[in-house]
Amino acid sequence: MNNLKRLASLSIFLGSLGFATNGDFLIGVGPVSRSMGGIGIGLPTDADSIVFSNPALMTYYKKSVVAFGGTLFIPHTKGYVGNATQTASATSNAKYFAIPSIAIVYPLSQKWVFGIAAYGISGMGVDYRNTNVKCDPNSPGCYTNFQGMEVSPSLAYKVNEKLSLGFGLDLIYGALDLGAGLSSDYAVAAQLGVAYKINKKVNIGASIKTPYKLNFARVGQFDTDPDLDGLTLEQPWVYGVGVGLQPTPKLKLGVDLQYITWSKSDGYKDFGWDDQWVFKIGGAYRINDKLTFRLGYNYGKNPIKGRTVPATPQAEGMECLRIIGFPAIVEHHISLGLGIKLNPSLNLDLAYMHAFKNTVTSYATDGTYWKSKLSEDSISVGLTWSF
Repeated sequence: MNNLKRLASLSIFLGSLGFATNGDFLIGVGPVSRSMGGIGIGLPTDADSIVFSNPALMTYYKKSVVAFGGTLFIPHTKGYVGNATQTASATSNAKYFAIPSIAIVYPLSQKWVFGIAAYGISGMGVDYRNTNVKCDPNSPGCYTNFQGMEVSPSLAYKVNEKLSLGFGLDLIYGALDLGAGLSSDYAVAAQLGVAYKINKKVNIGASIKTPYKLNFARVGQFDTDPDLDGLTLEQPWVYGVGVGLQPTPKLKLGVDLQYITWSKSDGYKDFGWDDQWVFKIGGAYRINDKLTFRLGYNYGKNPIKGRTVPATPQAEGMECLRIIGFPAIVEHHISLGLGIKLNPSLNLDLAYMHAFKNTVTSYATDGTYWKSKLSEDSISVGLTWSF
């Protein structure tokens, strides 16, 4: 029962993050990257995406830039709990989330480039309160409120005309409320990146993100002791490679491949997440001097699989929380966008993303089942000023 209660709190927390689409990660940061499937390891996109995806690409900027962006994220989540004779269903009331971003890329010299970016997450959560979709018959339903911010100062070094190296320091703040009061923590992680120009038309890149842990103190009662207990969650290693192509002066193409080690990370491995491959492809076509059209596709293999469990209270409670509590299950995403040059120094970028509906279902040997359905939409807007 102690493990079940810990997993319950973990599932609620992950549910607040699970709408980020590739597991609990955003497909990309900034409207340019998001409109192109989230690419950014091998092909330069927007300033906040470069710091997020591969800081080595900052050396490709010849001017200083400041970028401001925001994403309105709209998940459509529905949960089902039932058996052979009856079913309860409800739609989560956590429907809109605002995700801001800001970035600066500043060349210090012909060799060195400094960058810093901040990504915010506000109001992420699932809300099944006052519904019949619950894992504990005595509870009002799942509710969570998670707020987070990542600030990433970064440096890039141009070794020569072909090779660039990058390093980013990720400073993370997280706050969690599971109904017992707000708890917060800080963490530090790092990112390494490399970019190599094969020729004027072909560029390749690679990046590695290190894991980090957030320790939330006194967030819930997880055992028979009346004192509030803590919860630890570890974000995993992320490995990525990418290719950028420019076959014509008007056309750019990018392909990224990432591997995310959920099954080896504290919290996720306890909840049975599989490691995940993520494939991203996107293109941009410059229609004229004012307009650029962008299109992308993103596939992230669902890390949560349905299964059959024994018909025992502990196993059934755990599986209900696993499926209903955090349905981070969408796989296929399409995106498109438009870049508008307002003047020689100012660009406006727009993006739309849709994640197609996916369903996951688990069963107990007595016929009880749990099912979640999830699809997503998002709208992103950004301004970039170069000087």
